[in-house]
Amino acid sequence: MRIRGRLSLGGGLALALSLASGAVADIARPQNLDMLLVVLQNAVAATGEATGIRPDPKAHKLFLTWKGTALVADPHNLFMAMQRALSDAERQEMLDAYLAAFDDIIALESGALDPARLLPVLRPSSFAEHLPEARGLATEPWMAGLSIYLVEDRASSTAYVTPERLTGAGLDVAAAINAARANLEHQTPRFAPLGAKRWGLVLDGMYESSLLLDSELWRRVAEDQGPLLMVAPSRDTVVVDASGRPEAVQELADFALRTARANPYPVSESVFAWQRDHWQVVRAP
Repeated sequence: MRIRGRLSLGGGLALALSLASGAVADIARPQNLDMLLVVLQNAVAATGEATGIRPDPKAHKLFLTWKGTALVADPHNLFMAMQRALSDAERQEMLDAYLAAFDDIIALESGALDPARLLPVLRPSSFAEHLPEARGLATEPWMAGLSIYLVEDRASSTAYVTPERLTGAGLDVAAAINAARANLEHQTPRFAPLGAKRWGLVLDGMYESSLLLDSELWRRVAEDQGPLLMVAPSRDTVVVDASGRPEAVQELADFALRTARANPYPVSESVFAWQRDHWQVVRAP
């Protein structure tokens, strides 16, 4: 289980602009993730509700057992949100909300799966191989070395879905992914201008890259703007180009390479081109 915070603008998308050109005291802006991990560890311990608290400084995650349920706290989004907060008191409120989400996660894991809360996420197909807590998840291969994983989404947290939870809800993986993709179509991204006929997608910092799966969205955009190129180097970073310039493929490929390797949630270094009703990987001439 993972706790996250909603973000209006992903940290990775900020980089894309270069293409166009439990504690009581208030919390100071953390200088780095290492500092925030210490703050989070101390706050969790101060609640008296957690046992087995184990930080992983290399991955910047906190493993713990909260009221009998094993959780993985991943504070990357919290860190980015805290950087934009205007005061120590606002950062304290963010931390309080983060800790309050632990109970929501327990309810999410133990309660009945709600198909209306399913959403798809694109991750490298090797994603689960390197994360012990991610093994045995409901997944389906997509393309370009990526797979579709399923999450149950709530306001303060998400949980990857296992086949067992799907079975309990009377769903198989294929039916659940269809439901998740249908739910995705109700998301409304904002297109942020990055230059002449180039945009970044802004949603919430979690599902930008998932929007590659919304074929109807891209059919409409291509109909309006012409041939499309896209990169999704990280979960919160999607750049779309309809300029038709030959050099655009190489520009996007270079950006995707830099961003994917610098981001804690990489997706793909590939450049995709829209082909009437699907994406296809393209390479620079």
